[in-house]
Amino acid sequence: MKQRFCAQFAAIMLAVPGICGAADTFAYPDKPIRFIVTFAPGGGTDIFARAIAQKFTETWGQPVIVDNRAGGNGNIGADIVAKAPADGYTILLTTNATIVINPHLSKLPYDPVRDFAPVSQVATLPFVLLVHPTLPVKSVAELIALAKAKPGALNFGSSGGGGGAHLGGEMMKTAAKIDMTHVPYKGAAPALVALLSGEVQFMFVSILTATPLIESGRVRAIAVSGLKRSPALPNVPAVQETPGLAGFETDLWYGMLAPAKTNPRIVDKLCAGTKKILFQPEFRNRYEPTGTQMVGSSPAEFALTIKRDLAKWGEVIKTANIKLE
Repeated sequence: MKQRFCAQFAAIMLAVPGICGAADTFAYPDKPIRFIVTFAPGGGTDIFARAIAQKFTETWGQPVIVDNRAGGNGNIGADIVAKAPADGYTILLTTNATIVINPHLSKLPYDPVRDFAPVSQVATLPFVLLVHPTLPVKSVAELIALAKAKPGALNFGSSGGGGGAHLGGEMMKTAAKIDMTHVPYKGAAPALVALLSGEVQFMFVSILTATPLIESGRVRAIAVSGLKRSPALPNVPAVQETPGLAGFETDLWYGMLAPAKTNPRIVDKLCAGTKKILFQPEFRNRYEPTGTQMVGSSPAEFALTIKRDLAKWGEVIKTANIKLE
C-alpha cells in the first residue's frame, strides 16, 4: 500500500502548483461554490468551513455554500468530491482522518492521493481529553486506574471510527493495557452530546470544539494530545506526562482539496484566498487563543504533509494493530 501511495504522490506533485501566490484576475468564480464538509455541523471542520465560506462570499461576490455530508469518518463527503467535475465549484473541507488515516483502515471508494488536488492545509491543533464531570478522575493516571478496576465498563466516544480522536483512544488503550469500548459518531458535535448525556464517559476532541464546554464547566479537561501543553490550556498536562505514556502524540489538521485535474490557476486562487483569510488579525484573534495554529500552506507543501502523514499513521496503525469495529 505504501509503495502505491508513494508512486501516486510522485505523479501528483507534477500537477500541483508550487506556491500559493496572490490571487490573479482569472475569471473564477463566476457561479456559486459548494464546500463539502465531511462531518456534522458544529464540529471543527464545519466551523472553519463556514468562516472561510463567509469570507469568500464577501470577497468574490459569489455564494459559497457549506454542504455537510457526514458519515464513514469523512469517506462519504470525500467520495462526492473525488467524483465531482474538476471545475473548482465542488471543494472538500476535511481532516487528516479522511485523507491519511482512513486509507490504512478500510477499502475506500476513492484514492486519497490520485483523486484530489491539494489546495491548502488550513490549521492544525491538538486534541483535548475530556471526561464527564461525574466521572471520579482528574488525570490520565486516574482514568487508567479506573479502567483497570472496571474492565470493559468505560466507553469512549469519537467523531468517527478511524479518526484521530478514535486512534488517540486506541493508542492509550494499547499503551496502558486497559479494556474500554469505542463508540463512534458522525462528527464531534453528536459525540459531545453523548459525552454530556453520559452515554460515553470520555473522549478526545479538537481543542477548538472543546473550549466553550471546558470554560462552562460542562466537561472536565484532563490532558492534551500534543507533546507539549497547549498555550490555551496551560494548566492541563500533556498525555505523555503520564508515567508509561511518554511520547504519546496525536493531532488534528483541517485541509482543503479539489478534485484531481482541477486547473492549477483555480487551485492557486483558492489557496491564495484561503491564506489571506487565515492570516487576517480578526481570524487569528478568533482561533489562535484556542490553541489552533493557522497554517495556510501552498498546494505543494500540503502534498508533502499528506505524504508524510500517510507514512506516519500507517506505521502507528500497524504497530498498535488498530482495526475498525
